[in-house]
Amino acid sequence: MVSAVVHAGTLGRWFEELCRIKVQKLRDLVRPQTYRLRTDALPSSGGVYCYWWSGSRQKLRDKACNREIELVGPGGRAVRLSFDDEWLGLSTDLPVPLYVGKTADSLFKRVKQHLLLDRPRVTLLFEGQKKQARPTTSCQARAGVEHLFPGVSDTRDLVLDDLGLSYIVLDGDQHAANRFYLEDLAIGLMRPALNIDIER
Repeated sequence: MVSAVVHAGTLGRWFEELCRIKVQKLRDLVRPQTYRLRTDALPSSGGVYCYWWSGSRQKLRDKACNREIELVGPGGRAVRLSFDDEWLGLSTDLPVPLYVGKTADSLFKRVKQHLLLDRPRVTLLFEGQKKQARPTTSCQARAGVEHLFPGVSDTRDLVLDDLGLSYIVLDGDQHAANRFYLEDLAIGLMRPALNIDIER
């Protein structure tokens, strides 16, 4: 058994690599004319990953984009947040980090769980700002995009054409702590909107 250790000195380099988009459009990962991920699209190793809005930032500025979210806070009270231009970093004209996650097993499997491309939507069409219930605990990125675009009846093309992906392979139990700290570092520095949660 290999003991897990923390490589604090390389966290910065790993974060830098995580900031480099490897897949500009998720559509590059699917089989032509389908909504099925290619089996060779991503590593079957563990690691840390980030979904980016790599499409037109104008879509995030449009009225159709829901940049308000209502979460359940302490005592069950509603807490409302707004994803303003500063939070999203829209003035930089760079891709927008949306969600950072980690997986111990397979980046391929984890991305597949996030996207659920066999369904036109994973949440119901809705109006308002309240965070919607998800069908699984693993589809945060897709459900988050649907919160941003609550009126789009089939979000698969939106996800495939406007989202990119970066990742770094940190496989095995020996990288358990490194995955944990890199994910936390990336969330803290990138402020990805779809990771937002609040204390209960």
